[in-house]
Amino acid sequence: MPRFYALPPRTVLWPYLMVSVRQRNALFNRPFEHAILDPGISIFKNVPEYPSGFLQRWLSIAKWTVERTNGKVWVTIPDYPDDENPGLTGDNVGKTLNNIKWFMEKDPNLPWLVVLQARYLNPFSFFESCERTKDLLGDYGDYPRIGIGTVCKTRKLEFIEYCCRVARTVFPRAWIHAFGLTLRALPRVKNHIDSFDSSAFTFPVTPLREGYDGIWGQARTDSEKTVYFKRYVEHIERVLAN
Repeated sequence: MPRFYALPPRTVLWPYLMVSVRQRNALFNRPFEHAILDPGISIFKNVPEYPSGFLQRWLSIAKWTVERTNGKVWVTIPDYPDDENPGLTGDNVGKTLNNIKWFMEKDPNLPWLVVLQARYLNPFSFFESCERTKDLLGDYGDYPRIGIGTVCKTRKLEFIEYCCRVARTVFPRAWIHAFGLTLRALPRVKNHIDSFDSSAFTFPVTPLREGYDGIWGQARTDSEKTVYFKRYVEHIERVLAN
C-alpha cells in the first residue's frame, strides 16, 4: 500500500511528512517516522534557474538535516520541471541530469531522491529520461530511490499512468515516489508506486465534498485544514482498499 506524504496542520499527527526548504523546521517540532525534504519548484513559474549558489547551499542543508534526524529524511535532488511554465527552463531533462551527477559525485552516501523529468506531457521524453537516468546511476548499482516529477501538475490520467508504469519497469527494485499526484490517478497507479504526496487537501475537491460541515472554500485555518485532511485521508484509504 503506497505511503501518503503530506504536511498537515500540527493538530494532526501524521507519520510521513513532505516538507519544503521553508518548512523544514517541522522536522524538529513534531514527531514523524519518515520525511522527504524538497527544494520546491514554484520559482520556475517565472525564472529558468535556481538562485546562484543554491546547489551548494542545498548540499549543506541536506547533510545537516540527515545528520540531525538520524537518517529519517530523504532529500530531493533539485530538478527542472517543464510543467510550471513549459519551455522556460530550456533543456530541463539535461539540466536535471546534470544536477543528479553533481550531487551524487559530491556525496553519494546521502539518501538522495533522484527525480525523473521530461518535456511537458511528452511520453517519449519521459522514456528517454528514464533510460538516461538509469545509465547515469549505473555506477551506483540498483539505485534505491526514484521520484517521478512529471506527474505533479497534470491531470492527464493516461500520461500519469504511463509515467508510473515506465518508471517501475526501468527501475523495478527502486522505491518510487510520485510527486503531487492527483487522487483521480491513484486507482490507476497504486500498484506501480510506493509513495506519493499532495498538498491538495486544503481544497474541497468533488469526491470529498460530503462531510465538510459547511466549509466549501479553501481551508485557511488549522481547524479547517484538520477537517479537510481527515476527509482526504479517508478517501485515500477507500481507494487503496479497492
